Formats: sequence, C-alpha cells, structure tokens
Amino acid sequence: MKTRASFLAILVVLGCAAATQAKRVACVGDSITYGAGIADRTNDSYPAQLQRILRQYDPAWEVTNFGVSGATLLHRGDLPYIKQSAYSSALASQPDIVVIKLGTNDSKPQNWQYKDDFVADYGNMIDAFRALPSKPVVWICKPVPAFAVTFTIRPDVIHDEILPLIDQIAAEKKVPVIDLYTALLDHGNLFPDTIHPNAEGAGVMARTIAPFLLGVRALPDYNRDGVTNLLDFALLAQRWREAEPTLDIAPPPDGDGVLGYPDLAGLGTYWMARPGLVAHWKFDETDGDTASDSLGQFPGTVHGSAQWRSDAGMVRGALELDGVDDYIGTDPILNPADGPFTVFLWVKGGQPGQVILSQSGQSGPAEVWLGTNDAGALMTSLMDNSRLAAPLVSETIVTDGQWHLLRFVWDQSQRSLYVDGVQAAVDTRKVSTLKFSSGGFNIGAGKDLEPGSFWSGLIDDIRLYNRAVKP
Repeated sequence: MKTRASFLAILVVLGCAAATQAKRVACVGDSITYGAGIADRTNDSYPAQLQRILRQYDPAWEVTNFGVSGATLLHRGDLPYIKQSAYSSALASQPDIVVIKLGTNDSKPQNWQYKDDFVADYGNMIDAFRALPSKPVVWICKPVPAFAVTFTIRPDVIHDEILPLIDQIAAEKKVPVIDLYTALLDHGNLFPDTIHPNAEGAGVMARTIAPFLLGVRALPDYNRDGVTNLLDFALLAQRWREAEPTLDIAPPPDGDGVLGYPDLAGLGTYWMARPGLVAHWKFDETDGDTASDSLGQFPGTVHGSAQWRSDAGMVRGALELDGVDDYIGTDPILNPADGPFTVFLWVKGGQPGQVILSQSGQSGPAEVWLGTNDAGALMTSLMDNSRLAAPLVSETIVTDGQWHLLRFVWDQSQRSLYVDGVQAAVDTRKVSTLKFSSGGFNIGAGKDLEPGSFWSGLIDDIRLYNRAVKP
C-alpha cells in the first residue's frame, strides 16, 4: 500500500511538470528533411508527418521544417547549412527541441575532403542551438541510408565514416542520437531515386523520431478509453516490475522489457491527457440553452424543451430529450472523409429507429453516425462510395432503458461499433475513404430533423477524437 501511495505521489508531481513540456520543434536538415521528391511535401515531408503524430498526444506541438536541399554540415562544404537563411530562421524560432539530420551531402567528394572538420563543425552547431534563450534539447540523427552512388553521394562514406563520427559527437557533446540509418536500412523500396525517401519513407522517419520527443513509445492509455487516469495507473501498479510488453511504454524506442519508473514517468507526463480530443460535451449544466464544449471550441445549442438532469447522469449530469423536438445542434467539427476518428458517449432509454448522433448535409451527403434500427440495435449509416457500401448494423440492443457506453471507431480501414467495451459490429471487408460530409452535428436527432428520429432518453459525456481509439 505504501509503495502504491508513493507511485501516486510521484505521478502527481510528474503530471504537474508535464504542463510545461516542450512543444516547439525545429527540424534542421537537407533535402531529405525538406521533402524533395515528395509530391505534397507540405503535408507529407517527415516534419509534417511528425507534427501530426505529436499532435495526437497534444495539439500544442508545433514542428517547423527548416530543411535546405543540398545543404552540408561542413562549413567548408559546397552549400554550408550555417550560411543559409533557414539556419538563421531556425535559431530565431527559439525552439524547445532541435532535430538535426545532416551528413548525406557531406559524403560527396568535393565536401568530404574537409572531413577532419566534421566533428568540430557539428559541435559548433549543437552549441549554437544550446546557447539560445529557449535552452532547447538537441537531438542528432544518423543519416538515412543511400542505396546507390547518386548525385555523387557515397553510401560507403556514410556507413563507414559518417556514422561512427555521429557516435563520437554524441559522446563528446552528450547529445542523444536517433538512428534513422537502421530504421530505413530495409526500406530501399521507399527511396525512388536511391537517396530521397518518398512520403511513406518520410513516415517511417517521423514514426522513428516521435517516441524520442514524446518520451514514450506508445500512449499510456492502457485501457484505451481515451484518457490517461487512475485506471491506467492501477494497471501499471498491478504489474509493477513484471515483463509486460503491452504496458512497457518507456524508454523509447523499444522499452526496457520490464515495468518500472521510466513507464511511471511516461504515464505521469500524459496524466489526465486526452490525446486527439476534438470536442467534449459533459452535459453538466444546470440551466440554459448552451451545451458547453470543455475545450471551448464547439459549444452546442439546445433546442426544444430538453431538461438538464444534474444528478441523473452516468458521469455527473446528463441531458434528457423528449423524443419530440429536443436536440443539440453544433457547427461543423469533423469530416468523416478526412481521416480516423472515435466517438464515445453514454445513452439511456430511446426507442427503436431513433437517432443518437447525425451530421447534417450542408455539403455532401447527410449521415447518421450513430442510431438504432427497427429492433433497437446500434448501427451507423456512415459509408464509403464502394458498390458494396452498406450501413454497419449490430445485434446489440441499446434501447433497453439501461445506461450503455457506446463507441464508434473509424481507423481508415474498418468501422467498428462497441457497446459497454465489447465489439458489437465490425466491417468484414476493407472500407475505402468514407463519404465527404462537412455539416454540423445533430445530437439526439436525425440528419434532417425528421419526425420519429428524435431521441427519447438521456445522453451524457460525448467525446470526439481525431484518432482511432480501440479497446
């Protein structure tokens, strides 16, 4: 008992410290960082993909691409990075974290003739960033492999000479290293010109770097309920000092094989965090016609004679709808065609054929996100454009007058419906992109507010995520 109390005390301290976690990232590099050869480098370069990953954990992350095509680390190279405007901009950005990935162009004969300067020049760049008022943490990367002699870049020089020097620099400057070389070594098919990774290869880079910046290799949401809290802490405490791969989240990138203080620290860093949360209506109000979004972005407008029930919710208060004309309307929030998402909510009551959550058809087709069929079973009519497209219907009745926790997950491959943590329905085929729809939501009513679609019962604690949160 004393040990678990100590764990909790440490967790609270770590959770408070997490509020000041670094968020501004400067990606320094050459054309591989810049995204040369990637059709949509603005969205698919490794810094852009890295930002998307980091923002799943916290939307405050900001990653800036300071890559310069052809740039060298060597000051006497043919295009020294330190003489480019991107370098000045990177310094001026006052980053919290700097990720340096240089060395590929240094392997060219005209540049590598100055190889004796490599260690000192790299050290000077590290020192320049460390001297900034923002006191950034500097990470250096081993260059990705070159799979042939192209643009006079030499694979043997990168492997035999530059990689060992990176290790030497890391030891001398006490700077952490991210090994992109090993991460991409078996992915030559992702380098169309043998030097520059395509968008998929850039994604491998981003996924390799992200855990080091986050401090964890996976979200510490062990029970996959969308929030890191005491339930997750309890799971960690129960398996303390055991070898449990599914809970071993730190240190990155692979964990250490046992549950210990690094995992506790990782859990503490994301204590009470809800990564990817877009909107959260708690329905804890006592009066008024506004349903507040706890994130302050998408308040809902209550229509009809809906009643606030401050003591009748599953999580504190709830909203009771009469099944006649009561519903909550919101502005546009999520477009199902944009990517993965998850919906959590509690319901009690309702009648067969009624709708729990729908999206109006202001642009694109209107859709029922969650509703019930004629038997009262949970279903969704969100579909793709395939000729095989069809609603996803479960056999689980949710209109039985009991509280039920509903979850709808779209992972860009399958739709899944869950009732009280148990999978109730899932696609048996791979589903393509869902149909575009950019309208606002109707909570407790059909897409066109049609008679018979209004929910008659209680709704509580609705959460929308822009990621797939699977049990």
